[in-house]
Amino acid sequence: MASETVMAVSKPQWLVVSDLDGTMLDHHSYDVEDARAAVHELQDRRIPVLLNTSKTYAETIAIRETLGIEDAFIVENGSCIYLPRSQFSKPDNASERDDYWSIVLGASHRDIDDVLQHIGLTEDAAVRLSQCTVEQTIELTGLNEAQARQAIAREYSEPLIWRDDDSSLRSFQQALKEHGLTTLQGGRFLHVIGDCDKGRATRALSSLYGDNVKTIVLGDSANDAAMLSVADISVIVNSPSNHQLQEMITPDIKTRQPAPKGWREAIEQSLERILLIEE
Repeated sequence: MASETVMAVSKPQWLVVSDLDGTMLDHHSYDVEDARAAVHELQDRRIPVLLNTSKTYAETIAIRETLGIEDAFIVENGSCIYLPRSQFSKPDNASERDDYWSIVLGASHRDIDDVLQHIGLTEDAAVRLSQCTVEQTIELTGLNEAQARQAIAREYSEPLIWRDDDSSLRSFQQALKEHGLTTLQGGRFLHVIGDCDKGRATRALSSLYGDNVKTIVLGDSANDAAMLSVADISVIVNSPSNHQLQEMITPDIKTRQPAPKGWREAIEQSLERILLIEE
């Protein structure tokens, strides 16, 4: 009888890809403390925590430092990927920024601003976050002063609070489409961005970790649908922003608790699933 060769099957590299507001951070207070232990558990297991958020570069850097996360991240709804230069060689399409390689997938804020001015978006129709004062931003978001300054400094998107009717919104979205832009609804804002989304950015970033990669993806609002749709384990964290997302995605896990406790709950359940998958 011919001898049989048994090939060892390597375990996949798991990645956690997570939204921030309402998913990892409390929707109202932005508290993240109860997620800290779960972050440490993932780090002990060598599972990278990749933040994928509508927040700006400055906002995301600050949160990563608070939690001791040193992995790659994605900002402004899939508009730009940042790779730590200590962990990645320079991709062909990357530029250097601080300690990171940056890969731009979306439109610049300058280009978005040009389009908004060209199509005549008025103050009566929408509040533009980038044109708010720090005080107005604090009132709209509940952020502190430093966080509000970071939130205003958009580079690849324009968050709006829409004031006009639905018919005007549809006309606005069609005008944006004719200029290569689109909108995504987040937990608080309607975001104007380029031809990108969190799902495409998740796929692009995941591919840089190798071929045998699987993802746990966590979100809470409609702008997270695209990234949840590409997950191996999809999680909706209980949040006031769930209503639209739940019409778009049937998740593998739906938490009972809101963030940040809900994030910890989701990670615990996801790690249990990984053990079952790999047995």
